[in-house]
Amino acid sequence: MTSGPGNSVPERGNYGSEVTNFGGNVRFRPGRLVMPRTETEVCRLVMQHRADGVRVVGSRHAWSPLIRTEGLLLDLRHFDSVRLFEDAGQLLVSVGAGCQISRLLQSLNRSGLTLPSVGLITEQTVAGAISTATHGSGRHSLSHYVQRLRVVQFNSAGDGVEARWIEGGAELRAARCSLGAMGVVTEVVFAVVPQYRIQEQMVAAGSLTEVLQMEQETPLQQFFLIPHLWSFYVQRRCESTERGGRWTDELYRVYWFLVMDLGLHLIVLLTAVFLRSRSLVKLFYSKLLPWAIVSSWKPVDRSDRQLVMEHELFRHIEEELFVRRRDLASALALVRDLLRVADDRSWRLSEESCNQLRQVGLLGEVSEIEGQWSHHYPICVRRVRADAAMISMSAGDGEDWYSISLISYERSRPEFLRFAGFVGAALIRLYGARPHWGKWFPEGEIRADLYSELPEFLSWVRRADPEGVFRRGFTGRVLGMSE
Repeated sequence: MTSGPGNSVPERGNYGSEVTNFGGNVRFRPGRLVMPRTETEVCRLVMQHRADGVRVVGSRHAWSPLIRTEGLLLDLRHFDSVRLFEDAGQLLVSVGAGCQISRLLQSLNRSGLTLPSVGLITEQTVAGAISTATHGSGRHSLSHYVQRLRVVQFNSAGDGVEARWIEGGAELRAARCSLGAMGVVTEVVFAVVPQYRIQEQMVAAGSLTEVLQMEQETPLQQFFLIPHLWSFYVQRRCESTERGGRWTDELYRVYWFLVMDLGLHLIVLLTAVFLRSRSLVKLFYSKLLPWAIVSSWKPVDRSDRQLVMEHELFRHIEEELFVRRRDLASALALVRDLLRVADDRSWRLSEESCNQLRQVGLLGEVSEIEGQWSHHYPICVRRVRADAAMISMSAGDGEDWYSISLISYERSRPEFLRFAGFVGAALIRLYGARPHWGKWFPEGEIRADLYSELPEFLSWVRRADPEGVFRRGFTGRVLGMSE
């Protein structure tokens, strides 16, 4: 379907309404916020607002200002259909772009199916999740499993807007994770797999070498560097054919929800945010947390229950940086060193850390973070397989990537942003780390050479949007395409 300049647009939508993201760090007033119900309406709205710029909002669970616009903001919540079908012997699911991942998983589970990979949370919309390469641990990002997608973009003549399918080749690899720069995604087709079960066990590990050795048996694991304890806990996960014990597994779900999803976060909020007590935070992690971990438990449950967390219950701000497997040990050692010097100005950086920071011109700036920030949340590390998507964080030549997450519940503290900015700059300059597109990151550190296929990606963006309607503001800046 195509819309030309002469088409009218239904006059409905909010003007001047403030939009706030989940973390509360992005607030803005779009020129207009509309919730269209059909592709025809989307096409007309895009044509009408091509001079103002067009962005799409999902569940607002990103910390980067991807959705910020002074023009038209589209909310596709009405595009929430879920339809299973078979194509050339392969079972696929077609999903509306505004459908939440949780609803999609529930629908698939009724048919004994699920997605090949899921992220840590399921509140995101389908289009928002793939546009920022949302990922879990041990497999590819969700974007990798997109088989085709339908996008509203400008036609080849540039004088109208059309909704069309992108079904393969380099264009599909570009569109799988595009930050919304290739147009308005309205429908996504995923590969699906039979529902499977996951066995989980939380164990302590003395070194990163020990953690990585565990991957051979539990390839879906994620692990945590515990601040102030400075050792690792591994959430070991692998597929299992065991049925598990109904009551013990349900008891584990209750335990995890009350102790981890609620208890840990409430303690962090009390000690770090309300009381602002460094000593209590350190006491909790160094003495009390180990007692709360039950390592003997090995529950088995459905993948869509076992691989997710209730991470959206408490508002926070997060930076997530991806490094290649070969750089993980060195990068984590540097992060740990920086965490300790930020907490205690008397801490002395290792000789290796000093040499690295000197190499990229940051050693002289360490004084700006010394003693300024005491971290209060476990540093989460997840492995992500290389994606067939041009600018996803794990796009590449087959080498695994590992994401390192820094989370703060003190969302308004400039000390955290200063510290996270320093860590981001160091990892980007030293290891070519890639920031998660949907998380907070030091924008000025993004470099074109971080993504080998960026030039080809940008060529597809220009074909779909020659006037830059979909890439105004933040998106255009981080892609190096500011008009």
